[in-house]
Amino acid sequence: MRHQNNRLLKIDTGVKTRSVYIRVLLTNLVKNGKLTTTQKRAKVMKSEADSFFSKLIEIMGNYQDEKDGKREAIRYVKSLIYGDEGKKVVDVLLPKYLKEGKKSGFVALYNIGFRVGDAAPKVLLKLL
Repeated sequence: MRHQNNRLLKIDTGVKTRSVYIRVLLTNLVKNGKLTTTQKRAKVMKSEADSFFSKLIEIMGNYQDEKDGKREAIRYVKSLIYGDEGKKVVDVLLPKYLKEGKKSGFVALYNIGFRVGDAAPKVLLKLL
């Protein structure tokens, strides 16, 4: 029997650990605005990306002073996003989501067919 065993969270990442793999995918999603992967990984990435952006919105809402909120948001982004892509999140994406008043639904999934090598279903993740 299954008993509290969520198979969705058990993605095969190869040599890398799950957290590093999720961070790499999240960085690539922010960098390019879209990402093509398998169905199972896409579902995990969608939940991770939605929780990432909703946490950023929550951080910005906790502070009356915009400067303090931005500083905390930068600290949180640096803990998850590799490289200089965090600047794009704080300067471009976060103000856009705050202006729209979004609380969730930051990523959309689109089925785009099957992979050539092993016929695994491919999914396109796209930032909204």
